[in-house]
Amino acid sequence: MMMRRSLLLFIPVLYFFLLLAISWFLDFNGLYGQDAHEYLRQSQVLVQRFLGEMHPTAGPGEAELAGGYPLTGALLQLTGVAPVLAMQLVSWLAAVVSLFLFEALLRLLSPGTHAQSRWVYCLLGLGLAPYFVRAGLTAMSDALGLAVLLAALFFGLRCLEQVRKRDLVGFAVFSALAITTRYALVVLLFLPGLALLLELWRMRRFWGLGIFLLVGLLAFLPLWWLKAGAPASPLEHSLLQDWSVLNLFKKTFSQASGTVSYTVPNLVYLLFPVMHPGFCLVLPGLFLLFKKTDVHLYAKRLLALSLLVFLLFLGGLSHQNMRYLLPAYALVLLLVFPAWDRFFAYGMYFFRRLTYALVGIALVCQLAFGLVVFKPVLARNKMEREMFRALKTALHPGEVLYAFDMDIALKTYLPEVEFRNLFLQRYDTFPAGSYMLFNAPALREQWAGKAPMLNWENANAHFKLLEIQELAGGWSLYLIIGPK
Repeated sequence: MMMRRSLLLFIPVLYFFLLLAISWFLDFNGLYGQDAHEYLRQSQVLVQRFLGEMHPTAGPGEAELAGGYPLTGALLQLTGVAPVLAMQLVSWLAAVVSLFLFEALLRLLSPGTHAQSRWVYCLLGLGLAPYFVRAGLTAMSDALGLAVLLAALFFGLRCLEQVRKRDLVGFAVFSALAITTRYALVVLLFLPGLALLLELWRMRRFWGLGIFLLVGLLAFLPLWWLKAGAPASPLEHSLLQDWSVLNLFKKTFSQASGTVSYTVPNLVYLLFPVMHPGFCLVLPGLFLLFKKTDVHLYAKRLLALSLLVFLLFLGGLSHQNMRYLLPAYALVLLLVFPAWDRFFAYGMYFFRRLTYALVGIALVCQLAFGLVVFKPVLARNKMEREMFRALKTALHPGEVLYAFDMDIALKTYLPEVEFRNLFLQRYDTFPAGSYMLFNAPALREQWAGKAPMLNWENANAHFKLLEIQELAGGWSLYLIIGPK
């Protein structure tokens, strides 16, 4: 029995090498889209700050993105790991730690269950969930945010269930780290934190209350240091400016980042953790075996209420992003695990072949939809690198390139080129001999009336543009000849 348990504990280690093998096989460096490259840039700036070197002044990205993930990547870079590899390595390790902590939470919330049932559930439900795999492969904060969230919940819920006051320190530290990594996690951790404070007050453990608050504040010091000099505070985040309960019923939003129309309103989007193939398509089947007594523990009821509050918060945002739903999905899995254990225990005893068949179907679904989910990520990564190879021969060091969307990615690969962002400001003039990278058909609808399209229209109307190269994804490189 002990040997079997040891082998099961080896699963997360194998998972690390699985992520490594996938990245190597696909030649994927974890970078895609603006956020991943901005995280990388921030980590490199932090390394410069650690070494006491000159570094750029804080930009808009410092206000929009939490600093925990680039800080972790920067610490790895200080050990000699290459910057891009360091950022991806953080995600690989965070995914592995998430599996360990997820299994530990299952043991805490569902004591007496079999290790084999827990680990099969961990791997099938979480480890192979397409958006979790994507989080583990990409240079983004999703995997790290989930890992520190699960750590905070483990210490907090164990403190409530087993009255282990030492766990207060663990909850305070990891809650601060979770919020420092992803701001929105404060919504998920608010109720557990409040429950612990009320419990300390009820027991008149005022010294414990003081230590709890002090440790939490001290753990926030890295955030204060990271955001020193940022142009805005986290409370001024662009997504919070348009928050409204009415957004639950909308699917089209107009904001600073343009006009975007989604397929379904936010209210339906909030159901995706239990019905979207990007998580686990067969998950709704477990609700057929779910009982009210499965959430009899106080910790589980607290978890369920925290999940509802978090989903309400996401529903009020004027934005839909499947990445934001990953923490909610993990909590759903924790709550419905008793139904899975019931299926697994009875199925393996009475209907072994049928159970194997159903697990096999779920496995095939996870793998198939994993390919579908990861395909656009890989395509974006390849497009960025193809564009870099094309522009490397077309542009010389010091030349000016006006661009939007792709400019943050290209800064990673072409640091010697001077990029001027078409979103951050309006330009009245464009110097002769400079270049512009643009994709009007792709950007026209979302950015109509906004700075990117207004700058493009101004350049077209008043300056001679010579298209010198067609690039991947419908993008074109233009040489600005001069005024018309």
